[in-house]
Amino acid sequence: MVDKVTISRVHAKFRQLKSGEVADNLKAQGVTYRLNWGVQSYRMREIAACFEPSKELAEYLWQEDVRESKLLAPRLFPTDEMTPEDAARWVDTIPHIEVADQLAMHLLSKLSFAPQLCHQWIQKGQSDMRQYVALMTASRWDTVEPGLLERAKEIVNNDAPLWLRSAALRVVEMADPF
Repeated sequence: MVDKVTISRVHAKFRQLKSGEVADNLKAQGVTYRLNWGVQSYRMREIAACFEPSKELAEYLWQEDVRESKLLAPRLFPTDEMTPEDAARWVDTIPHIEVADQLAMHLLSKLSFAPQLCHQWIQKGQSDMRQYVALMTASRWDTVEPGLLERAKEIVNNDAPLWLRSAALRVVEMADPF
C-alpha cells in the first residue's frame, strides 16, 4: 500500500506546477478529468525524479481520475515488474491520447515483451486505442517487425480515425523514409 505522505508529496508537486491556462485549454478541447492541474506534460520528468519507481505508487496514480497522475504513473512503474496483463489493463483504461503517448513512450516501449503485445494489439478487431498504443510503442524502436509495418500501411489507407492513421503513418515513415 502506498503511504499517504508520498501521495501528498506527489499532489503538492502538481499544485506547485499547475497552470490554469493549460487546464482551460484542455477542457475546451474536451479533455476532462475529475481533476486537471494543467501541469505541462514535459514537467513530469522532473516530478518523477523526486520519487522512487514503485509499482504500488504507479498503480495508485493510474487509478486516480487526475490528468497528471495518469501522465506520471508510466514513469514510476518499474519495467521489470510490469506484466502483459498489467499492460493490457492499463491500455484498456486510457482516457485520452496524451496518456497513451506517455504510456507508450515511457513504459511500454521499454518492456522486453512489448513486441509480442504490439503484434497482438495491432490486429484487426482490436480497439482503436490498442492499435494506436501498439503503433506509438513501435515508433520508439529502431526497427519495425514486417507484419506490424504491413498493418500500419493498411491503417494509413483505411477510414480509421485521423489520430490512428497519423500514428500508423509515423511508423511507415520511420520504417521507409522517403
